Amino acid sequence: MTTLTWPPAYDTAIEHELFLLGYRNLTVHVVGHVGLSLLVAAGTWFAVPHTLVLGWLAWMLCLALILCLGVWAFRWRINTPGTDALALRQWKNMHVWMVTLPGIGWGSIGLLFVPGAQVNNLLVMTSFAGALAYSSVSNAHDLRGFVVSVTLASILLLSQIPAVFGDQSLAVIGMILLYLSVMAWVARNAHLTLIESIQLRLANEILAQKNAGNATRAEQANRDKSEFLAAASHDLRQPVHALLLLIEAYRQQVPSAASHPLVLNIAAAGQSISSLFNALMELSRLESGMEKPVLAAFDLSECKARLLARMRPEAERKGLGLRSRVSKRAAHLSLCTDKLLLERMLGNLLANAVCYTEQGGVLLSLRPAHRDSGYWLEVWDTGLGIAVADQARIFDPYVQLANRERDRTKGLGLGLAIVRHASDLLGIGVSLQTCLGRGSCFRMHLPAAMCVTWSEHVPAPATVPLPSMVHPSCWLAGRRLLLVDDDPMIQRAMQALLGSWGMALRVAGSGDATALEACGPDWEPECVLCDFRLPGTLDGIAMLDFLQERYPQAVGILQTGELAQTVQVRAEEAGYMVLFKPVDAAVLASTLATVLNRRKLERG
Repeated sequence: MTTLTWPPAYDTAIEHELFLLGYRNLTVHVVGHVGLSLLVAAGTWFAVPHTLVLGWLAWMLCLALILCLGVWAFRWRINTPGTDALALRQWKNMHVWMVTLPGIGWGSIGLLFVPGAQVNNLLVMTSFAGALAYSSVSNAHDLRGFVVSVTLASILLLSQIPAVFGDQSLAVIGMILLYLSVMAWVARNAHLTLIESIQLRLANEILAQKNAGNATRAEQANRDKSEFLAAASHDLRQPVHALLLLIEAYRQQVPSAASHPLVLNIAAAGQSISSLFNALMELSRLESGMEKPVLAAFDLSECKARLLARMRPEAERKGLGLRSRVSKRAAHLSLCTDKLLLERMLGNLLANAVCYTEQGGVLLSLRPAHRDSGYWLEVWDTGLGIAVADQARIFDPYVQLANRERDRTKGLGLGLAIVRHASDLLGIGVSLQTCLGRGSCFRMHLPAAMCVTWSEHVPAPATVPLPSMVHPSCWLAGRRLLLVDDDPMIQRAMQALLGSWGMALRVAGSGDATALEACGPDWEPECVLCDFRLPGTLDGIAMLDFLQERYPQAVGILQTGELAQTVQVRAEEAGYMVLFKPVDAAVLASTLATVLNRRKLERG
């Protein structure tokens, strides 16, 4: 409970709120004051001498004018948020007079008493009681003004009681004093409640401002983290990319060492670094909100076939069956959503199923959902299953129920966390059905809004078959490639690897003039492999555009370590393939062979 002093004093912020409340009540005071005065004058007109009634009414209207002057005097303060302490003290002192004078006016209503006129006297008493009751609540912002006003009004009224009520004066005075006491108590409680509500609101505003400031700082920290991750991603992917290329170049150039245990362990460690790093960066990107879905229509069957082909070697190594089952209604299903994010979700679910299933098999199922509400895309396995107590936390980062020893070959436990964030981003529901010891089913609900079923299946473009040779040099030897990359480590690694494949390689650090100078007047590349982040005014896509105009027969491939999905969207819109660093040597070889052989077939 707030402690009262006399006169009550509060800090400037509370005093300003009291000022605003009191000022806004002045107009209501004027209307109520004038209206009730006119009603009292009309009600007492037939019982009280007209001269007395008119004199009292004129006095009350003059007091109303004083209230109007108060409204006018402080009108310029109402919209001033920084009202100073001196102005507030002036307001409080003036407000005491503004409520005291009308209080004296209502106290003088006792002049309208008429001995023996019971109805008239009841009207006068009721009017005074109503004015007092209204004042006790409406003037809660100024307790001092209320006390002064009511005290003077009561003294004036009580002075008229003995002459009018005679023997009943003591009873009437007692009733009036009791009523005054109750109204004073009501006014005090209303004042304390008002002060506490103002203090609470001001505290909430301060808290809201602090929360807004904290939210702003958190958003800035999140942006700083995103920028750091973007920079760190590029800077860390570069040496990992070079390391993988150098390892493969060494294995190609020194065949006797290709199967050496140390070399194999180094290669495995490099691949582990690459996969774990990619998972960490992907989860960070999804959590930071940098990832924005890019909606496009694509054939789901092609996506499924590609993911199954990727997982089949590992499934065969473990002796697992890997099957796909598609209902007739879903046989020619296309989706309109973000293709890459959907592939990440489904790929992570398949990888988890194969990783944690020791016997039996894995089934990828596609079937209509009930009531035509879309389709179910399900991954079934015959693994260990998940206990009820663990089902709520398997989608949290770094949770691996069957990998308490933290075996790095089983990843970091980020796959399902990535699935959860991607599902929220795409609006795809993910649910789990599992039986401990018998297996699990992860079910993705594809809403009807993103599903399109074609009446006829449109076959995928024919792929160019690659020669089934052991060494990439069998189909890449002699092919001309221009590498545009400003990182000397990447340049040396690419020269070592592509040189071991027998490719005719030329390297440009950056800049359009440097690239043209590297090619020379009599040498034209068949393929341009360009990094995205280059010094100068041109990025990798702009550089490929420039070289495409100069060498229209050359195939453009963009290499990047950027996390931003807009880079891939821009590259694909420009017609360039994208390879994300670190690039596996086998992927690089098959990509180069595919695009170069396709271009050779197109040229006839």
